[in-house]
Amino acid sequence: MTQVSLHHIALAYNGQHVLNDINLDIAPGEFCVFIGPSGCGKSSLLRLIAGLEPVSAGTVTIDGLTINDVPPAQRQIAMVFQSYALYPHMTVYDNMAFGLARQRLDKAEIGRRVREASRILQLDALLARKPGALSGGQRQRVAIGRAIVKKPKVFLFDEPLSNLDASLRAQTRLEIARLHRDLHTASMIYVTHDQVEAMTLADKIVLLRPAAEAPGQSNVAQIGTPLELYHHPANLFAARFIGTPAMNFLGASLASVTPQGIVATLRGRACDAAVDGDGLGPGAALTLGIRPEHVVLGQGAWQAQIVHIEALGEHSYVHLRWADDQPLLVAKTQDDSLRAGATVAFALPVTALHAFRDDGLALRRLVGR
Repeated sequence: MTQVSLHHIALAYNGQHVLNDINLDIAPGEFCVFIGPSGCGKSSLLRLIAGLEPVSAGTVTIDGLTINDVPPAQRQIAMVFQSYALYPHMTVYDNMAFGLARQRLDKAEIGRRVREASRILQLDALLARKPGALSGGQRQRVAIGRAIVKKPKVFLFDEPLSNLDASLRAQTRLEIARLHRDLHTASMIYVTHDQVEAMTLADKIVLLRPAAEAPGQSNVAQIGTPLELYHHPANLFAARFIGTPAMNFLGASLASVTPQGIVATLRGRACDAAVDGDGLGPGAALTLGIRPEHVVLGQGAWQAQIVHIEALGEHSYVHLRWADDQPLLVAKTQDDSLRAGATVAFALPVTALHAFRDDGLALRRLVGR
């Protein structure tokens, strides 16, 4: 059974489209992450599901019931905000219990729910404290606890870790992942700009693009598992956005199509790629893509000059200039003998290359993950 469904959703402000033709199904217990650049509408989409933004067109359903006109408090959802939104004059216990008291639940039931949530989030020792005496990570756990006690069908998280430092983000990310496992019947919808959060938490990623980049089309650039988006981007937008450092892109043209893939012309030389070129004719413009970890240094027919090396400990990113008409190429390596200014050979493995048509759509990969 689908728990949350969005059908042809649109959202506009003063005639300006922010979201257009969003179609999405989220299963019970699924962890779905909305990610994309600033201005793509990911927070607006979350607020629309919450009932904090009006739907301009389309329908939102939970468990098959349309909720477009249902007030936020009656949608059986709980939202965790970036800013925590705790009452500073109340204790942790009272912050978590406040919403339940407003619903006139029995005090014993309120106490049971708060204790259960505090156990899950390891807040037992903090129940008598006020928010001012808590760290940022503890405050965020209280905000999550306030959501848990409502026993919602759907949890909504709006960039909940963005106010935390790096170590607290990593720790709280693990706690959210554990919470998802413990509360396996509730769906979680999570907005972030952080790819690490998206890749490590999500069962499903929804990659959104700004409406201005795809006029008249859906904001959704691709939907899939984290590894599907990483290894099989559907278009140039997805390929550019997913991955740090970003995928390398090389301008090329199609020479021929073979049973094993295509032969492209790259800087006047043949370059094979194991992708499906059916429907394309010789001379068609292509963009070849390859991730930094797949560029092979120290061997191959290509030569490039090392411009800069970013040494990160167990590995380095090597920036290569190999053609005036191409952007710098980035390669990941564990070879610490390389030096800036030196010339190095490199190879572009056939099975690691992606290819994109001139309209930005990816050609289907014939091999690879």
